[in-house]
Amino acid sequence: FDVFMRYVFGIVCSFGQAFNNAAFVRLCCASFFVFNGFQLVASFSYFIIVFHMFDGDYAATGSWPAWFSTISAFVTAFLVIPIVSWMANKWGKRKAFIISTVLSIFGYALKWYGFNPENPWLIFMPIPLMSFGIGGLFTLMLSMTADVCDLDELNNGMPRKEGTFAAIYWLMVKLGQALALILSGVVLKLVGFDAGVATQSVETMTNLRIADIIIPATTAALAILMMWNYDITEEKAHQIKEKLIERRGDI
Repeated sequence: FDVFMRYVFGIVCSFGQAFNNAAFVRLCCASFFVFNGFQLVASFSYFIIVFHMFDGDYAATGSWPAWFSTISAFVTAFLVIPIVSWMANKWGKRKAFIISTVLSIFGYALKWYGFNPENPWLIFMPIPLMSFGIGGLFTLMLSMTADVCDLDELNNGMPRKEGTFAAIYWLMVKLGQALALILSGVVLKLVGFDAGVATQSVETMTNLRIADIIIPATTAALAILMMWNYDITEEKAHQIKEKLIERRGDI
């Protein structure tokens, strides 16, 4: 029993030290806002394509929603991630994250013009900018978490807490994802969307399109605010690594 209690106490202390790390809390909150703002409206694009662009005609809708998702994934993997990596090397991770998130906000705004019943091909117009949100998030955040682990080791010593930081980070993401799934249904209810009817009212679709833009753009803006004063610059991260190397050499 004593061994078990010491184990539990150690875990609690590790979690406490992690949450006392302001830089790590900023990373968690920024990830929560960007990823879960995106997740909250993820299903809305399908409904907008079906009911706004094709007036509830599933046959006419065809594979347009699938192509929208496929092109988004393709652009993120082969275009956005290399650009974000280049920006991080040139301007630093914090600036790269802020720039990427700002670009995603412009992408979300372009959805108002992209979901055009008269020209379905315009749905691909916002994708390159929108993809910077998720692409920038997961390209940069895990690398920034590694810098946080170094800072924690410098302040609190060994053992390192990569496992603790990773567990807390992904717990935040998963809890937010579950919350986003619940809230997406609430939003659909509030705008008056009814999947059981073939045609939605103009007011319903207008409100849904506004929510599809405003929600992820707002959460992205909150993420920028969280990261604005993130203080682990590339220079500071390098200095921390040098101090750790020097300390380890003395042991």
